[in-house]
Amino acid sequence: MGDCTETFNADNWQMMVGSGTGIWVSIEKQELVVIDNNRIVKQYRCSTAANGAGNKKDSGKTPLGWHRVGAKIGDNFPAGAVLKDRQWTGNIYKDGQDTQDDLILSRILWLEGAEGGCNRGGNVDSYSRYIYIHGTNAVDDLGRPASAGCVRLNPEDVIDLYERVETGMRVLITMD
Repeated sequence: MGDCTETFNADNWQMMVGSGTGIWVSIEKQELVVIDNNRIVKQYRCSTAANGAGNKKDSGKTPLGWHRVGAKIGDNFPAGAVLKDRQWTGNIYKDGQDTQDDLILSRILWLEGAEGGCNRGGNVDSYSRYIYIHGTNAVDDLGRPASAGCVRLNPEDVIDLYERVETGMRVLITMD
């Protein structure tokens, strides 16, 4: 995987996040964890890419390494708001609604790579790949790899996470 951070390292976490708040996504555990002042404050079941981990454009894989929340999209959108091209379509998805579409729901945390050559710049740039943490209608897939590269959460969980997160907050995505 090149220069990308592949495992959680407490010393590296201290250097990047310190006693502040950060997010750790474990691909192995299919879990997103919010850590504040070096203690876990919230855990969510998530779904990363069905194609595994990888940073290249058009790979359909979840990128590894250090990121930051580059943008927050969805202030005051209703739960289940259907987003397309980072805009609310005006539609609201209701749990159990019949659709074959892979929807982006409720909120988006748009990730920006923080490691040049790993997930920032060129054909590995997470931001230009539109890698998000977002709500999904595929809640039955949470807990196993099923996305096209993003980190999916339950639509209500992504609203809760959104309220805990600031733009610029550090996000670490690892294999372990």
